[in-house]
Amino acid sequence: MRWIFVVFLFLFDGYSAGFDVNDAKKIDVLKHFDVPSSFLKDPSLNDIYVERKRDCTLNGFANSIENADTFIPMLTSLISQSDLPAEFLFIALAESGLDTLSTSTRGASGIWQFMPETGKVHGLKITSYVDERRDHIKSTRAAITYLSQLHRQFGKWYLAIIAYNCGDGKLSRAIRKAGSDDLTVLANPHKGYIPPESRRYIRKIIALALLASDRVFLEQIQYDHLIGVASENPIATVYLPEGEDIDRIAAVLEMPKQKLKLLNTHLKRGVTPPSQNTYPVYIPEEKLALFQEKYRPRGLQKYFVMHKIKSGETLSTLSRRYNVTQVSIMDENMMGERDDMRKNRNVKIPMSDSFIKK
Repeated sequence: MRWIFVVFLFLFDGYSAGFDVNDAKKIDVLKHFDVPSSFLKDPSLNDIYVERKRDCTLNGFANSIENADTFIPMLTSLISQSDLPAEFLFIALAESGLDTLSTSTRGASGIWQFMPETGKVHGLKITSYVDERRDHIKSTRAAITYLSQLHRQFGKWYLAIIAYNCGDGKLSRAIRKAGSDDLTVLANPHKGYIPPESRRYIRKIIALALLASDRVFLEQIQYDHLIGVASENPIATVYLPEGEDIDRIAAVLEMPKQKLKLLNTHLKRGVTPPSQNTYPVYIPEEKLALFQEKYRPRGLQKYFVMHKIKSGETLSTLSRRYNVTQVSIMDENMMGERDDMRKNRNVKIPMSDSFIKK
């Protein structure tokens, strides 16, 4: 009975109090989004704030405390180096909850939920070996660039956020139809100028930022050391040769494989991609000295040739022709047994001594 009473008080307090429209901290948060203080009176914003407060009380800001500890300092560090307001951290939190493998039903992926085409436009590679939408550093830099471009296009940060969600074309049409770019007008639930998802999206991000301005609340949910304080990026970048295995690097760094894979979810096969001399891999900054001391690249094959696949050729025919095992060809090219042996594909063949002597 006491538990029910406590929950009732919590919910009652959230719904009845609303926002103090003279709260300087909350007004300052709205200013960073270019939103007038009068928006604190918005009923839908109040409802979403209470909803987010309840959810964050139970689950925190991110999908796991490990992801929060890992990625919030990285995000705040990169955002602090840009022209974006610090509160734009909450776009990533609203998009994915920092779930590193988050993928939407529409195909958006990564902590910033880039669609494939949008990701490619902003320089994120998507191949059979990597999906850089899941590269936490590259995707964050791409998101910063994209949001900065949208801000230059529309002139206000809240418009940049809405365009990030629904597209600049849809937002431009909504502004023309409404005859205004005022947030209260555009986000009016009875007018439908912008999609319902976008109306909720902008309010959700503002609500999360308002929650983060409450130091007492952050202490209660044990996020006070993560949010609101600029910090150094705890992730270091190292450049590894093609075909390097993440599991091997984890052994060198004397750390759990899964923790290193969490930092490198963009590597689909757990190895650096072929045909690139070096590729960036992320390790904890605290492990950088150990990496520099202990890491040595694996010995490379002394001889190899590049073979262009002809119609009808298989791993078996290449194995017989060059007198090498199918496994060695697969390992050299990071191929699986079911990989496509398409015509004109270049395959690296590691050479055996018997072939070289011929």
